Amino acid sequence: MNILIPIAAEDTFFPVEEFRFPKPLIEVAGKPMIERVVENVRAIGGRMIFVVRAQDVRQHSLDSVLRLIGGPEVVTVPLRYPTQGAACSCLMAIDWIDNDEPLIICNGDQVIDGDLNAIVASMRGDAVDAGVVTFPSVHPRWSYVNSDEQGRVFEAAEKRVISRRAVAGFYYFARGRDFVRAALAMIRQGASVNDAYYIAPSLNQLVLEGMRIGEYGIAADRYHSFYSPQKIREHERAGLLPVPTADDRALTVVIPMAGAGSRFAAAGYGTPKPFIDIAGKTMIERVLDNLSLPGVRFVLMARREHLEAEAATVERLKQRYPVSFIPVEGLSEGAACTVLQAGTAIPDDGPLMIANCDQLVDFDVAAFVDDCLQRGLGGSILCFRDAARDPKWSFARTGPDGLVAEVREKVAVSDLATVGIYLFRRGRDFVTWAVDMIARNDRTNNEFYVCPVYNHAVTRRAPIGVYEIPAEAMQGLGTPEDLRIYLRRRGEAGTRP
Repeated sequence: MNILIPIAAEDTFFPVEEFRFPKPLIEVAGKPMIERVVENVRAIGGRMIFVVRAQDVRQHSLDSVLRLIGGPEVVTVPLRYPTQGAACSCLMAIDWIDNDEPLIICNGDQVIDGDLNAIVASMRGDAVDAGVVTFPSVHPRWSYVNSDEQGRVFEAAEKRVISRRAVAGFYYFARGRDFVRAALAMIRQGASVNDAYYIAPSLNQLVLEGMRIGEYGIAADRYHSFYSPQKIREHERAGLLPVPTADDRALTVVIPMAGAGSRFAAAGYGTPKPFIDIAGKTMIERVLDNLSLPGVRFVLMARREHLEAEAATVERLKQRYPVSFIPVEGLSEGAACTVLQAGTAIPDDGPLMIANCDQLVDFDVAAFVDDCLQRGLGGSILCFRDAARDPKWSFARTGPDGLVAEVREKVAVSDLATVGIYLFRRGRDFVTWAVDMIARNDRTNNEFYVCPVYNHAVTRRAPIGVYEIPAEAMQGLGTPEDLRIYLRRRGEAGTRP
């Protein structure tokens, strides 16, 4: 993926008579503006490309600054002369973006207080050709889009209010070459605004080609623009700047929920299992409430047909929870394969938890995560003692040091049964170990489960711990009988299929 940030425009809000340094280097709460921007988008991953003024490179070492804050792979494209707008500036990076790689274009004077990684994952999961992040506004300083009830954009405009959906300066293209083609067509047609070519109107070219363009809304107070000195002062005084999304304690919880739910279907339930109503809330809402803690983000892996059938519920969940949905096509070769389909939604350095969609556990989520981090573990397995060693569970065996020496699916190698909630200190470690397991064709019952991933962590000498809870802390919801037991314990009336 390429992340293109044009920062070569002249800006009358920051005149050289008043500001010694160029706009990207003006400090916002103690850091250069462009460093704030890079912190905001870093978690998405990918190569960063900056289009800059050549004079800023010569006079202020801007290229060196960008490499230091963005990494050695940063590409800097210096411009000797002004262009005729942001779209033209972006096209100056054509050698790096005219390809089939995904492309993000974002403004160099803003941050979005939200999980951009999850937003991009939703765009990719929805298989849109392009996407924009929007916020509610009616001020003509912004660009705008119009979209239908399904969130599909059918019109874009610059500095012209055609809806309440202002573009938050964040554009996604599934293929960089689509943006290049659309921008060139826009320029050939002379579709300028005030003699400048902007990015938003290029979307109209893709609409004419019949491409799918998605709109992804955020609240207005989550969009922070530094387009003027006054806006910078407002944000500094109010302390509105978001904490970088790459915080190493920000937990990502991936919940696979792409199963068939055949036992509920056989019992007469017409609703997909995760969306079954349980005393006024859907099953998945009960699970989200159970696993919530400050800063958490949820990634739900669901069948596309289930998401389409429950579209209204999905939208409601997006409004109420920090959640993104990734559609899954058909059945995978096991839960580990399903989780891997989350792609860029899996954090690189942040902790990753994998949980079931049909289980509630009475435990302290924050204490579980903190225990893993404070002990310096590579991962941790939530466990309980099962004296009967029932082979319906998976089991973990620990060594003399208390660390996991082996895990087995459906084989009682100890009395430490696993709950089904798995924690990895870093998301990228899960990916590495899961790929190891798949490459070695390490299956159980012809499937790739999540728990055996820890065996490949142990092989790499990663310290894996266990975190014990009482057996009675668990409550399954995975079968109609489990659901009836849960409702009896709550004193609720049963749900109807």
